[in-house]
Amino acid sequence: MPFDESRRRSTKRRLGILFILLLLVFPASAQEKRTVGVLVNTEAAYEGYTLFSPSNTPSVYLIDNEGRIIHTWEIENTESVMEAHLRENGNLVVVAGPRDTPNTPNKVQHMGSIREYTWNNRFVWEYHHQFAARGLDQHHAIDILPNGNILAIAWNRRPMNEAAAMGLRPAFSAALQKRPLLVEIIVEIDPATNKIVWQWDTWDHLAQDFDADLPNYGEIAQRPHRIDINYQPRIGDMSRPYDWLHANTVHYHPELDQIVISVREFNEFWIIDHSASTTEAAGDLLWRWGNPAAYQQGDPAADRQLFLQHDVQWIADGLPGAGNILIFNNQHISADGEKYSSALELKPPLRPDGSYDWQQDVEIVWSYAADGFYSATLSGVQRLPNGNTLITEGRQGRLIEVSADGEVVWEFVNPVTAKGLVKQGDPPNPPGVHFSQRNNLFRVRKYSPDHPAFAGRDMTPGDRLAH
Repeated sequence: MPFDESRRRSTKRRLGILFILLLLVFPASAQEKRTVGVLVNTEAAYEGYTLFSPSNTPSVYLIDNEGRIIHTWEIENTESVMEAHLRENGNLVVVAGPRDTPNTPNKVQHMGSIREYTWNNRFVWEYHHQFAARGLDQHHAIDILPNGNILAIAWNRRPMNEAAAMGLRPAFSAALQKRPLLVEIIVEIDPATNKIVWQWDTWDHLAQDFDADLPNYGEIAQRPHRIDINYQPRIGDMSRPYDWLHANTVHYHPELDQIVISVREFNEFWIIDHSASTTEAAGDLLWRWGNPAAYQQGDPAADRQLFLQHDVQWIADGLPGAGNILIFNNQHISADGEKYSSALELKPPLRPDGSYDWQQDVEIVWSYAADGFYSATLSGVQRLPNGNTLITEGRQGRLIEVSADGEVVWEFVNPVTAKGLVKQGDPPNPPGVHFSQRNNLFRVRKYSPDHPAFAGRDMTPGDRLAH
């Protein structure tokens, strides 16, 4: 008995010493399971500053690679910020507004307000009521042009009788229960004058093969430059105007003077000519890719390449892959029926004169996919100067920076929700949590340390957003 008690005490002392050593080597903060904030940060990550706006809050954050807060903005009189951009002078431009509006025939999900604030959160400019005055609803995305003007996507309601006069089939008119058709318009706004100085309207570029006595009649497959009004891949929520196209990204290429937009419901992106004037009703599509079935070409299953995609963009000059197109492809379906997402880099069939070879397909030069990598909606991509790609997995509020060979070199999970900060160790999106309470991110951008917006600013890191 005495021997057993002595051995028990000796063992207990050894275990106690081992526990103390473990605490010294692995502090408590490192032992606990981290669920939010920075989860991975390697030397291969690009040393920049990440700007993000949690979708269901009015806050915008700028953080470093360790998740420390460099700067914050609180956007007044709004429930949420969809996306945020930094100008070179340090001003912040946001798409802000209510996350949703009541389900009535005259209301649609939208943001509707483009605003600008100084670095110190002073209000500068807004374009909001001007949309309503023109009968438009701004939604989703913007891009800032080199001249300081802003490109924006807006919905225009077209009554069913107008759609029928353009060749919409009666079967669709009946299914839509007389709801207005939401038609995408791309506008360029001059903040100095608060005027629209250029626009492109889908309505000017329709095609139909239903009625030879109505406008734009002809064989759809022979006119891929135009948009088939009768391509209705799925009838949406009938408590609202019918969101037929659902564009979710607009991006400008300064050298080509072209614009690319992601059209989610058509499962493709369109490229249009910005040099054509508004008085010419701009031009038809220069090129489109992702779903030949939208213009009655190819096999609807075998030839479809995009699946409810987001955040199409050209890779800018000076970056690895310059001139190629990046896109987040949301909802692939595998052979066994499982859904998954991917990030794609595409080389378009661009000719030297800025036109596109419609007979040549794109080359997929890089892609990323992984087990469990999936976001049904939202999401984005960005090529970084060191060749890494920043990916926003929007529905999970997750950011990953991946190398060219697909290694995750930085990972961050947004800890901010409409209910406040998620406690470290807790799941950010427990089962059953409503979309409006999630840690969603629409799309995120990372800026270089030498970006002009940061010149002369106090960039001293503060506390970590997630402790």
